[in-house]
Amino acid sequence: MRTSPARHARSSRSQGFTLWELTIVLAVMAVAATLAAPAFARFGTEQPAGAADAVINLLRDARKASLDFNANVTVRLDPKTLRYQVDTAGVGGFGQLADGTLDMGLTQTLESPQPRVAFVFTPTGATFADSVIVRGGVVPMVVHVDAWSGVAHVDTLK
Repeated sequence: MRTSPARHARSSRSQGFTLWELTIVLAVMAVAATLAAPAFARFGTEQPAGAADAVINLLRDARKASLDFNANVTVRLDPKTLRYQVDTAGVGGFGQLADGTLDMGLTQTLESPQPRVAFVFTPTGATFADSVIVRGGVVPMVVHVDAWSGVAHVDTLK
């Protein structure tokens, strides 16, 4: 039994994808790759949340309190016990804003040559500050505060 050429052409045509379908798939893949490329470029360079974030949040809150209360705010931190104390002093008087212990997990520690580190935030934005090293993560990190802006930063220790 012999098949007609028209029937054979119709059956071979239904196999595979058309050029239009392939173009649409490639366009979707290009858009997905464009959106995912920045995430792949940063992969492995960002530090996981940890002890440095706890110190940064404490310093950020102290800076905000200094600006809100128009007063000097001092943060004293004991690297060995992780206890901190936040005090304020201004025209309206002085007082204690906070007192507690940093939650850093079991593996992370703070290190400093001084027995206690201090960070003094002024309402003008200037800061007088020590720095502290955070150990126990993927890489050691240094928490420091910019003297002019009062913004706390974390850098990897080289």
